[in-house]
Amino acid sequence: MIRHKKRTFPSKSSVFLAQEQWQYSGNAYKRLSQLPEHVIEEIGEGSGIPEIVAELDYFSTHMDADDDLCLENLKTLLGNLMNFEPRRSNEESNADDEQQKYAAQFYEHGGVEVLMRILMFNTQFPQACKNIKVGYPESDLLLRIKSLVLEILTKISTTSIGDHVINILMEDDEVLNYVFTLLSHTKTFINACQLVEDMLQSKRQVLDLHRISNIKTLILSLTDSQLANFCRILAVAISDLDIYENKSSLFAQNKQKRSRGFVNVRDINQELLLGIPELLPRLVNLAVMKDYTPRYRGMVSELDCWMEWIENQMAEEVYDTPTVDDDEDFIGGISEPTSAGGAMNVQQGLKITEELVQRVEVVYVLGLFLLGKHRKKVQRKLAELKLAPGLSELFDQFIWKCQVSRYSSRNRLRGHNAACECSPEVALKIQFLRLVHSFCDHSDYKHLLLSKNELNEVKRINTKAGNLSLPNLDAVNKSLMCKGSKGLLTKIVEVMKKEPTTSTFRFWLARAVESYLRGNTSYCDQVFLMRRGLLQHVATNIVEHEIRHKEILQSSFDLLGELVKFNIEAFRSFDEILNTSPKFDKFTSTVNRNLVDSNMFIRSLILSLEHLTNDESPCRDYAKKENKLLMYIGDFNKQLDYLYKLIKIINVQNLTQENVSCLNTTLVFLMFANRKNQLPRYLQALRDEKEDMMDVSGCTNLLRNFRDLLIFWQDHYLHKDKDCSALEKSSRISFDYWKQTVSILVDENKDLTTGILHYITPIPCDRPN
Repeated sequence: MIRHKKRTFPSKSSVFLAQEQWQYSGNAYKRLSQLPEHVIEEIGEGSGIPEIVAELDYFSTHMDADDDLCLENLKTLLGNLMNFEPRRSNEESNADDEQQKYAAQFYEHGGVEVLMRILMFNTQFPQACKNIKVGYPESDLLLRIKSLVLEILTKISTTSIGDHVINILMEDDEVLNYVFTLLSHTKTFINACQLVEDMLQSKRQVLDLHRISNIKTLILSLTDSQLANFCRILAVAISDLDIYENKSSLFAQNKQKRSRGFVNVRDINQELLLGIPELLPRLVNLAVMKDYTPRYRGMVSELDCWMEWIENQMAEEVYDTPTVDDDEDFIGGISEPTSAGGAMNVQQGLKITEELVQRVEVVYVLGLFLLGKHRKKVQRKLAELKLAPGLSELFDQFIWKCQVSRYSSRNRLRGHNAACECSPEVALKIQFLRLVHSFCDHSDYKHLLLSKNELNEVKRINTKAGNLSLPNLDAVNKSLMCKGSKGLLTKIVEVMKKEPTTSTFRFWLARAVESYLRGNTSYCDQVFLMRRGLLQHVATNIVEHEIRHKEILQSSFDLLGELVKFNIEAFRSFDEILNTSPKFDKFTSTVNRNLVDSNMFIRSLILSLEHLTNDESPCRDYAKKENKLLMYIGDFNKQLDYLYKLIKIINVQNLTQENVSCLNTTLVFLMFANRKNQLPRYLQALRDEKEDMMDVSGCTNLLRNFRDLLIFWQDHYLHKDKDCSALEKSSRISFDYWKQTVSILVDENKDLTTGILHYITPIPCDRPN
């Protein structure tokens, strides 16, 4: 324990006398606090920085130092790193420059090392965790001091010298472990989390959570609020993007994965965390808990509710401005001064914002657990924890733009246009829909998003599905399903149908529904959604509007592809939607102008054509001779045109997770050609008929590029860690046949007319023999 005693300086000799003593004894000044006061003042040139560093230095090495004086010095230091004035564009750079300069001088005078000494006093977990005994208890005042140290280090880490500070913090496991222990204290957990998050994000390598020696015990000791905050760190530790140096290129990522010494730390961290039985249940409870955000009767806009809440808080605070620090209720990161040198008190605005952000992080982390190699296990566990009904009830609390009156009770925010959807809840809605998407994606538990009466409807449709029927609908556990007359899936569809064409949310709403349809094509689920007007809505939206947002257009086409695949009823409905030549032309021209975005829909068309025109299909004649879309995609010249364009827009170097689907779509065309012994026809046509559309040697370059892409395909999909079942389920083509067709196309025997090499003309050599 630190003893409270008035701070006094030890007597100091002159600099000249100290120099003389050094010559005899070897002892000299080693710390800034040992220098005479007038020398310290001279060093600072009026900035006051050396004086603060000296005061803090003395505190860090003397157990009888004055705690309150240390706290005041830290508040002064923090105030100099913050800007309390309203920020205007012409003033921002000046304020930032001053703070950058102040941080640099503080670092140069050894201030960061002094802060580290103050931070590294002994600690223990809260006494509430009875089985944990680490170190010695720390006083509330000392924890407040450490919270300020954490906040100051966080501020400095964002300046030009931030890398130096992060390196000091990260190079020692003891320091890293200690900062993690501060996550379990109420007064320090927010600032400790912010600092750790900044530390981890600044490093290219993902932190192996095994470096934190007591990570499991720490997580068990956290309160709900602390655990929600801790999810900010978990999000960095289990994100798949952070393990790759190149965040987009599949070629670069494959190369890194195959390199010697590569370790997928994301999977290691996920396995460690999933080994804590209490973790997922607590995260689900935090994600779906009923307490939410400000809501006022009669206000239909979430922004109106927030503005009302802000006005109410400001009205209260005008008459309640404490002049002293809030000692007992102090929470670092929430207890902040409102002016330079002002009292540090809980700011209600920061508190509710922090709570909202915490829920966003929890929902985000649950989604990340569904992206790793343990996805199936996590889907099952979340289903058992009743995630689906919990999310359905949480969805009811959201206010969507489509529900807002045209004449809102408030004007929009300055600088924001009429289409703006800004509100503190946007991030939560997006992460919510991402979680739904990941939970349903190729999941055995997707029907939990229905209500019980909706499941009965799906079962009735399923009896008429023929070879597209689902076998396990009776096995759905009804106790885990959504409650009420409408399930979460229907609620999402209803919101999507009412959202404006340019809405930010349309992409994620469509993605959530599309993931529900992914996997083994389900006739009953397609018809269920068609009865709710989804096919009509999405197709009409493309025909009647110029959708400029690439993401919205892509998600619309992906959803359409899943809705119509193998479903003759869907194609009949599509014919009724595209019932005039202008509508049909507008739709197909949109497809052709946006091939990367529409290629999954094109794939769905060719898959459906082959399925619906086989010899056993009862609707063969309609599919071949009457349906406009199927007749369109059945034309050989159209198929050749799509093949050419899809191959031309991608190459091995620019392949990403977004456009690799283009390569698989070209393969679908050629697998059916192979099945009909028509590969030579397609390859010869690509060489001959498209030659006049290319530059010199263009046809050769096109086919060589295609062969390189297929060799990459083998490396990407045939690796032992790659799950290829999704390709097989979505296409109803065995993965062995995918592999066989690719092997035929890349065969090195130039005499084989089914191989690409047969059609590649060697590039002539200009050099003389």
